[in-house]
Amino acid sequence: KPRGIMVSVHGDDFTTAGPKDSLDWFEAQMKNKYELTVGGRLGPGARDDKEATVLNRVIRWTSQGLEHEADPRQAERLLEELDLEGDGVKSVVTPGVKANAQQISEEIELLEREHTRFRGLAARANYLAADRPDIIFAAKEICRLMAKPTDLGMAALKRLGRYLRYRPRLVFQMPFQSASTWHVYTDTDWAGCARTRKSTSGGCLMPGQH
Repeated sequence: KPRGIMVSVHGDDFTTAGPKDSLDWFEAQMKNKYELTVGGRLGPGARDDKEATVLNRVIRWTSQGLEHEADPRQAERLLEELDLEGDGVKSVVTPGVKANAQQISEEIELLEREHTRFRGLAARANYLAADRPDIIFAAKEICRLMAKPTDLGMAALKRLGRYLRYRPRLVFQMPFQSASTWHVYTDTDWAGCARTRKSTSGGCLMPGQH
């Protein structure tokens, strides 16, 4: 604490923020005890890196603030696995549409040999959604069908893929700021799932503009 260092730990990955002399000290202490691979060091200095990856996320330092972007390979792999690459593939501007009662009544379970592929695709979409709030709801609805994959679920996956063709990247821009308060927004759709009547709740926490 006296050195002004903040550390987050994810398995064997350490991300550290603080003044330069404190980071130098921390790096030296870690090297005395462990074998390390040191990633980029972001900062405003001429010799500081301006882009680095943290847990495969791309982090950039700009003159206005920080930028954060999901691992671009996840969207690329999802499109590849859905056979939605190349020219002529139609894109859509929304990541999902709500199935109506008739569609649900006519829903067909996928063949058992297709279950593993569906679950793998759904898991990749769910992983990407951690950094893509625009697809969180669509990915969550797809994952609801993990136990019993259906043709509607596969259609939803393909629609999500077509949306990613339309918007392959989403970059968070976090300008430098001073923030003394948090704003919290929450909502739920109250029994919005036509199959289970389960609700979906969600929320957003904002320190200042972020």
